[in-house]
Amino acid sequence: MTDKFKERFLKFGSLDRFLIFILITGLVIAGISLFRGITYDSQVQVEFINSNDSKITDSKKIMVDIEGAVISPGVYEMSDQSRIKDVLIMAGGYSAEADRDFTDKQINQAQVVKDGQKIYIPTRTLNDGVGGYLQAQNIQKTVNINTASESVLDTLWGVGKSRVESIVKNRPYESIEELVSKKVFTKTIFDKNKDILVVY
Repeated sequence: MTDKFKERFLKFGSLDRFLIFILITGLVIAGISLFRGITYDSQVQVEFINSNDSKITDSKKIMVDIEGAVISPGVYEMSDQSRIKDVLIMAGGYSAEADRDFTDKQINQAQVVKDGQKIYIPTRTLNDGVGGYLQAQNIQKTVNINTASESVLDTLWGVGKSRVESIVKNRPYESIEELVSKKVFTKTIFDKNKDILVVY
């Protein structure tokens, strides 16, 4: 403490000197507390998250059947977020016999597949010499319930005009089993026709 400061300090009354002392002491204590608080915060504010504790669950596995004009038809295990495009890749892609014009128009490769779903890739006909679709007598081999005409649907076992209208009204279908779940077919009618029904 310099002499000038000491002289000025002594000019204050005892009460003033006491208050000044209290003020300086308070500032010192506050400064120490603030410094300790900053040090403490810097030690605890960083939080590490272990990636093993995340709640991300693995995708479920489903089974999808792809048949028809693909390189390797069969049943494949896929994730539940897979799309028709992914199933086609697993099956090796379209074969040389695939009716690409039809599939480009009718098959939505971005559609998410479901467990137990059947995908059928049609072939070009070899009967008319110019390509095209299957002849009427061969339609019964596969009936696509999403795209078949009313006249084709009317040829199914146990299906009449009113049931044809119900099939069309409830389109689109993601699996043939939805004919039962949507109460379009009874279980008996479904069982009689299921071997020729497809969805793609």
